[in-house]
Amino acid sequence: MKRIVIRKGDVFCAEIENEYKCYFQYIERDRTQLGSNVIRVFKKHYPIVYEPIINEIIKDEVSFYAHTILKFGVHDNVWHKVGTSKEVGDTRNVKFRMLGLGWYFWTINESIQKVGVLNETIRGYDFGWVFTYKEIIKKIKTGHYSDWLEFKERK
Repeated sequence: MKRIVIRKGDVFCAEIENEYKCYFQYIERDRTQLGSNVIRVFKKHYPIVYEPIINEIIKDEVSFYAHTILKFGVHDNVWHKVGTSKEVGDTRNVKFRMLGLGWYFWTINESIQKVGVLNETIRGYDFGWVFTYKEIIKKIKTGHYSDWLEFKERK
């Protein structure tokens, strides 16, 4: 098995149903959430023939942030590394939320805070579960994770 080396700043490409490319960047390892990889997924969809220009890609607006395990997506050929950039954005203000026995939120590598009920501020944070590459691709394609997550938010 080939050893997969992934470093902060690496930019990845996912080809979506052979129709377009979407890019995301590994921005931080979050010790608060199982030491998983935090990525920022960019909004713009590129033609399938697009040759990546990293400086152009990372200037795009962020669609969402997520926790995942990057090496699984690389190993299963779901995405591949196309370059790297030291510019990873402001990771000190990336906030996540999660539902357990009440609602919780945190900033990367900081303590989890319980808020109890879902309020408008917390609703604007990205979900903080560690998502499989299938869930990341689904969110890129549809703008939503699986139905079970949407159901939990309505509770």
